[in-house]
Amino acid sequence: MTKVKKYTLNFENEEDFDVFGISSPFADYRLAWELNAILSIQLGKVNETLELIDKKSKQTNAFSYYSFFDEENLTRFYLIKNKQNNRYVSSESHMMDYFLFIKDNLTIDLEKFINDLRKINGIVAVFELQSEKFEFAEYLT
Repeated sequence: MTKVKKYTLNFENEEDFDVFGISSPFADYRLAWELNAILSIQLGKVNETLELIDKKSKQTNAFSYYSFFDEENLTRFYLIKNKQNNRYVSSESHMMDYFLFIKDNLTIDLEKFINDLRKINGIVAVFELQSEKFEFAEYLT
């Protein structure tokens, strides 16, 4: 009698997304408008909020955000203001005013994208960030 072999399949449920930190004095609606104009997208305010649990205080905090789904390239864009109601989306990156998430990016050249962002008059700085620090991004819809 031969020994039965067992195989285990492990699936990584990791979302593919790029994260950019943006420093800008603009209000969120104004920055969304500028991004729409320069990048030819249509970010719109989402009626629901993103609810995150603060690791230190264990409180649930709600954050509003903007979203756009590019049907042609099957790519999603999210713009979140880092500080809302005296709470931070990411306290480790408290110097960033906004985070721009791009999910399922298969077509955008990131270098050109960053250069396009830097051309916007109200953007002071743009930084490419590590997506591992933003586990909550998988909950953006």
